[in-house]
Amino acid sequence: MDMSDEIHQHGRRTAWLTARLCAVLDVGANQSRDWAVAALTHDIGKLDVPHAVLAKPGPLDAAERMLVERHCVDGARRLLARASPDSDESTTAALAVALSHHEWWNGCGYPFGLRGIAIPRCARIVAIADVVDALTSARAYKPAWGLRAAVEDVSMRRGSQFEPECVDALEVIARTLPADWRAKAQGWGLQLTLEMGLAARVAVRADRTGPSAAAAVAHGTALRHPDEAKADDVARNAQKSG
Repeated sequence: MDMSDEIHQHGRRTAWLTARLCAVLDVGANQSRDWAVAALTHDIGKLDVPHAVLAKPGPLDAAERMLVERHCVDGARRLLARASPDSDESTTAALAVALSHHEWWNGCGYPFGLRGIAIPRCARIVAIADVVDALTSARAYKPAWGLRAAVEDVSMRRGSQFEPECVDALEVIARTLPADWRAKAQGWGLQLTLEMGLAARVAVRADRTGPSAAAAVAHGTALRHPDEAKADDVARNAQKSG
């Protein structure tokens, strides 16, 4: 798979998980949607990281690690450079998530070393969704983890890397995630991508198989919250994840 396609697919699944976390955390509907949209492009800065670095099967050296860590700032720059004024890609949430989804609750993250509630709440929530999807995805340096193992790994870093309340929300939604949650997340995130006009051409090219979310959009189907869709349907390591 082309690296840009992988980045966008990861963003779509992260958006779906973000929306579910927001529901448990009682985030308002409009804000939840904004934060899911922001999750779509949280890793867009990785388009500026050399493919050889992202696809490296072994540990990164210091220089390579620096290139990867720059993706947060590079992502915010990309969003600003390509966005029209007041568009979804230039909102506070989109920029905050791109910049801050690797900040840690205890202040040991990057790029700014923010701590606790100094980290925007949207970024604290997306950080959980980001790592869960990264851990359950196959990468050059690791096989895909099972969901239970991913949740346990995140839970072990409750209060250090992740906000305790967000970890609690993950444990709640993990109990009811369907076995095919990644496929459902992919379709939901693609529809959101198309509705918002974010990287639509890349998204469509990467999802030619199966029922197309584009068709749903074309027929005026409104984007549903993941819980509604469910009702209708009846890391290297975690620090390096994302």
